[in-house]
Amino acid sequence: SRIRPSAVARSGGSVCCVLSWQPLIAKMPIQQEVAQQLSGHWKVGLFEAPCSSPLQFCLACWCPCCAVYNQRMQLLDLTGEPYVCCAGLCPCGPLGEPQDRNCMILEACCCTSLALSGNRFMVQTRFDKENTACDDCILWTVCLIDCFVTIASCFIEIPEEIRLLVDCMNMITMGCMHAQQDVEIQDIKKNGYQGPNPAILGMLPPHQQSMIQQGKPPGMGGQPYGAQPYGAPQQQPQMQQQPPVQVQCGNCRQVFGAPQRGMQIQCPFCQTANMT
Repeated sequence: SRIRPSAVARSGGSVCCVLSWQPLIAKMPIQQEVAQQLSGHWKVGLFEAPCSSPLQFCLACWCPCCAVYNQRMQLLDLTGEPYVCCAGLCPCGPLGEPQDRNCMILEACCCTSLALSGNRFMVQTRFDKENTACDDCILWTVCLIDCFVTIASCFIEIPEEIRLLVDCMNMITMGCMHAQQDVEIQDIKKNGYQGPNPAILGMLPPHQQSMIQQGKPPGMGGQPYGAQPYGAPQQQPQMQQQPPVQVQCGNCRQVFGAPQRGMQIQCPFCQTANMT
């Protein structure tokens, strides 16, 4: 069967690559049916992300808990969705139900890598972003090296220098992922969010569809998803037109209109200045 990377998560001090293959495809975070519907491109690749968003890259490297927490809050504000642990990647019991946003603090501190993967899952499915071949190559390389070192450590003594090198690779990869996602979030903030692509939504698991349908994106006027057609521009509130102010000239006694009160306007008949 064909094996493909679907998510990257750090667990127990190492990064593990979550793989999916046909018999278990329904249990993986990103199903093949969903991946086939992704067609959008990232603004920057993983390799260019540190240069495009250096502050967020450094924040994710040195303080990943704060980075993933802040990014999830931004995603929830953009999509208007309720908070669900790990973005609904582990819908087991209460973990699949909406919770108080303060629970994100616990998720960010105890499951930092899974929280980062949840952020990436939201960005890819809500904003339609497909990994490039270079992105997949970077993620695959880090995953394979880390898995090899972890398995080898069960049989032989791994030098501390190699462990530290792998940790640095993991840290840099997490920073690149976070920075790449931040670039997309800032672009969505600038251009507005109109909901996920219906083709992607239809392929998501039922609990993910429920999360999206409960959301009230600010970019859609606070209306639930589906209240407006996908991609429809946000309707701007119409300003109520004020009737013109009637002014009587103090000189010629002629009546004429003025745009508003509290201004000085010249009479069109005798050119005398009048206050409205």
